[in-house]
Formats: sequence, structure tokens, C-alpha cells
Amino acid sequence: MINYDLDILFFSNHKLWKLERILEVTNLDKEKFYRMLEEFNQKLEKQSLKNLEYKNGFLAIPDKVENFEETRYSINQKTFILTEVERRSLIYLFIFINKTPLSIALFQTYLQVSKNTILSDLKKLREELMSENIQVEYSRKKGFYLNFEEKMLQEKAWYFLQNLSEDSGFYILSKVLNDKKPLTIFKNNQLLKKMMQELQIEIVYSRYLSTLLFACLLRHRTFEKNSENINDLLKSLIIGMSDGKSALGQDNGLYRMAFNIMENVMKLSAIEFDDFTKTFMALLAHLTPAYYRIRNHFELKNVLLERIKNEYHSLFLLMDNALRPLKDEVGEISESEKAYFVILFGGEIYKNKYSGKSLKAIVLCVNGISSSLIMQKRLESLFPTMEFILSARVSHFEKLPINSYDIIFSTVPLKSDKKVYLMSIFPDQREENKLYNQVLQDFQLPGFAKPSAQTILDSIEPYIIIKDPVNRQDLIKIIEKKLNRTRKEGKLSGVMLTDLLTKEKIRFTNKELSWQEAIELAAQPLLDKHEIEERYIKAIIDKVEAFGPYIDLGLGIALPHARPEEGVKKLGMSFLRCEHPVKLMDDVKHEIKLFIVLAAIDNETHLRALSTLTKILSNKERLSQLLTATNAAEVEQILLEEEGEK
Repeated sequence: MINYDLDILFFSNHKLWKLERILEVTNLDKEKFYRMLEEFNQKLEKQSLKNLEYKNGFLAIPDKVENFEETRYSINQKTFILTEVERRSLIYLFIFINKTPLSIALFQTYLQVSKNTILSDLKKLREELMSENIQVEYSRKKGFYLNFEEKMLQEKAWYFLQNLSEDSGFYILSKVLNDKKPLTIFKNNQLLKKMMQELQIEIVYSRYLSTLLFACLLRHRTFEKNSENINDLLKSLIIGMSDGKSALGQDNGLYRMAFNIMENVMKLSAIEFDDFTKTFMALLAHLTPAYYRIRNHFELKNVLLERIKNEYHSLFLLMDNALRPLKDEVGEISESEKAYFVILFGGEIYKNKYSGKSLKAIVLCVNGISSSLIMQKRLESLFPTMEFILSARVSHFEKLPINSYDIIFSTVPLKSDKKVYLMSIFPDQREENKLYNQVLQDFQLPGFAKPSAQTILDSIEPYIIIKDPVNRQDLIKIIEKKLNRTRKEGKLSGVMLTDLLTKEKIRFTNKELSWQEAIELAAQPLLDKHEIEERYIKAIIDKVEAFGPYIDLGLGIALPHARPEEGVKKLGMSFLRCEHPVKLMDDVKHEIKLFIVLAAIDNETHLRALSTLTKILSNKERLSQLLTATNAAEVEQILLEEEGEK
């Protein structure tokens, strides 16, 4: 990890340091100091530079540590390059911290590009900021400066910071910050650690550097009189970047919010979590930092967003309504932040259930619990006979009892007596095949070892003729694609709402009914089609009596359902519109006009249909049409239009 803990030694005029004094000024213990010194010397070796000498309790610092920031970030100036997005982001951040006039020439010096490139980047940056009324202005006296309210400028600074990569953008920013004010990053590093200690909070490993650099940006821009406000903002940021497992006092508001979100997820997806308490506590741990992030506009960029939207497509659509309690408190929630909630619930909703599992595995990721849950989902589908007992951060690994697991899947190398398998968060097809075959071989698990595309082609090539324009590499790609065709929850999977709510299952009534009678009548088409047993209807009514109106989705719609094992024979859905509103639990607060009974066979097959229903709930015009429909043909047409069919 990039660190600044030794900077006070490197930037000092003092060239010989005694160990006791080093530990005093850096606040490090002896082991951490030795480790950091070793890591820095390894980086010096990569740059073909002389190591720092430590002998007999003394560290010698050369007169000048050459190419210091390049060494810290392991940058090779010959191959170094910034993307256009990074250049524009850095230009904004340079202007944000500017206290002396900035010129085009200075931008060229910082970014090592031509004048025309800087002018082009400035033009695009101005156009991007114009949509939010932020202006990049210029005067001879002040140079380039930003014109808008301070809070928005700070939020944009965080946004642009997220665009920087650690191996290039962070390197340039670090170099400029330390050039402007040596030891500024070191001092802010010490401040953050002190705040973390006071709050008893640990920042997620992968978020620490961006948090530190943002603290430096804020302090560069503001004056001492605003230091108290900046400290409050930094405390909120620290909580937002934490893993949620802090010593902060229980916030009853967030506790209620988490409970309401859980309730919404269960209502909208019509599932019950096997271990409600475990899932709830995981949600609460995620919700606490997410609340502080979103409220203060410190949203995290999610590089896996598009893959999450694809692989959890239906759940992603449902999540917008499920997170309504949070949205009501903090305003709009970005897709990236929404995706983290999708991962959290997706790990539970999509997990496969197998009996007789023997091997126990843990999944560790340097980026935290959300990423490890993604890995666990993939691993469960690869190794169904394996029991995954924990998904956690790598930093928590040493706290786990060694006898509690047999196998470790990790994103970084680890030292362990148990078998460790390295993998990416989203392994490509070749990596997944290699991992699968290796685990099967090492533990003699049941399964078929997948041959590589290369092996298959080598076997059949003597008997085939490859004709132009197809070549050998094209065939390998095709074979790999066929070998790795796996079921995904993506956009085309799952049963559509129009497949389930067919004409014979759509009914209307003008009778005045009790809520029990309404559920019985609504479920009758499923009984007629032998998709449920009689006891399933009783199970729904019993649950409502025991747990209250959990089937009420709001807006006059109810989704009666029970567990699959309580009488479901086949996936099904039925529709009943009541002319006279039915009072669920005889409560006027829960008047229902539309009952849609769901008979689910598992946690996921029906989610695509429910995501369409959720879209209808979010569309006032569609919902009004559905609630006022008078015949089955009208209902079918509404559903067809919503699903994009003609």
C-alpha cells in the first residue's frame, strides 16, 4: 500500500535518525517501521537506486532521495501516461487548491503535455462543469479560479478525485501537494489516524488513500478559521469510508431505516431470508457508512457497476423502491451506491443450497465485504459441494480460528498452512477454468475437469480444415465461449410477468370481501391450474395473521405469498382487482384494490416478473391504468407495453 508514514524522515534536514526518535515522530511501532523500510527499499531497488541503510539502531538518509514520488508510486517516467479524464480531473483539483496564480504553462509542467492539449482539456472541463453552473474563470491577477458555492466545489473535488488511478493520477496529485507544502500529506495522515482512533473506526483498505488526499485538498483550500468545520466534514468522511463495524453508538434512526429496507426487499422480491438476523446486521453495517457518504455527497465510484447491473438486473430494478427509506432521508442515490446494496442482498437471494457439504472455505478481498460477496457468489456456482462460511476483508484474516476453514480464496497472496487460491473479483473465463480444475485436482472434488479451448482444438485439428477468413485464434475464442456459457441472472433470464399473468389468471370482482376471502379468490386460478395446493392459501392467511400486513406493497396493491415448501407445485401468479377496496387486517390504513398472488419455487426465478411489477408501481400513469382496468385484455396490454412487447 502507498504510505506517507516515513515522510518526516525524508523531508527533514536531519540525516541520521535513532530508532527511538523515529518511532516517536512517526507514531509507528518497531515492526511496522521495519516493514515499511523494507517495502521502500524494495521500491528503490526497482528504480535501480541505492537502499536506505539501517544499522545498529540508526537510519541514514541521503542528502536527497532522488525521484522520491516516482519511487513511492513505482512510476517509470518513460512509460508514464495520463488519460484525458485524469488530466481534466487534475486540472480541476489544481485550481481547487490554488492560492497563487495558475497559468497554462504551469498546467503543462504538472501534466507534461502540450499547450494545445491543455487548452482542449480546459474547454471540455468548462463544458462539463457548466451543467452544474460551476465556472472556471481566469484573470491576470488570480490566474484560473472556480466560481460557485463552496460546498458544491468540495463535492466536485471528491467526484474528480474518484477519476484518478493510484498508479498515475494519485502520483501527480501527491507530487504537487508535497511540492507546494512539504509534509502536508504526512501531517494529514497523522490527523486521520488520530481521528480514526478517537472514533474507533477503521477505513476500508482500498479507500484510505483517496480519503487522505481529499483531506489534504480541503486543508490546502481552506483557512485556519474553518479548521473546525473541516474536521467535522472529515469525521463524516471517515465514517463513510469505514467498514461499518465501528464503536459508534447505536443510531436508532439508522436501525429503523435498515429494518424498513429489509422489509421492503422481502416484500418486493417475495422472499424470506434464511438467517434474517445475519442479513440484517450485514445491512446495518453497510448502511451506516453509506448514509454518511450519500448525505455528504461522498459517493463511491463502483468500477463493477455495469457487470452488477447485468448479472443482478432484476434485483437492481427492485432496489430503487427497496431503498426508499434511505432516499427519503438523503435524496437521490447514485447507481454506484445502489449497486453495493444489490451485492449485499444478491449474495443471499441467489445462493444455492446443497446438503452434505464437507470442505469449508473463506473468501477474502482487499476491497472489503461487498467485493468478497461478489467472489463468493461465483465460487458457490463453481463449487456447489463446498461450504462458504465467511466473506470478509483481508485485514480480518488473522482473527479467524484456523480450524474453522479448510480453503482460502483471496485477491492477494497470504501466508497460511491452509490451501490459498488467488483470484480476481471478476475472473475471466480462463482464470475461472484454471481455478476450477486446480481445486478439483487438489481436493478430489466431484465434477468434470474442464479442458481448455486450446486442448480441445489440438485434439480435433488433425481431422478438420480451417477455412479463411476464420483462423485458429477465432476458433479458440468460440470454443471458450461455449465452454463457459453459464446461466446469469442478466437481462434475458427469469420468467416475464406476461408469461405468468395470462388471461385465465386475471379476474375481477364487484363483491364486498373480507381480506381472507379476497386472498382465497385471488389464489383460486393457481389452484385451478394445479400450481399450488390448498394449504398454500391457508399458509398465506396464517402468515398475515401472525406477522401483520407484510403483503401490502402500498398504493393499493398486495402481493400475497408464502414459502415454496408450503404448497407450491409450479411457478405461478394470479391477479384479482376488487371494485370495493379490501381492508387488510381490517385496517383502513391497508386498503387493497389489487391482489397479485405469487407462488414462487425459489428465491430468483420470479424476480424478473416482480421487477416489471415494481416499474409499474413507480409509474403513476401505468399504475392508474392497472388499478382502473375492467377486463383481462386491458391488463395484458398494460403488461405487454411495460415489458416492451408489441
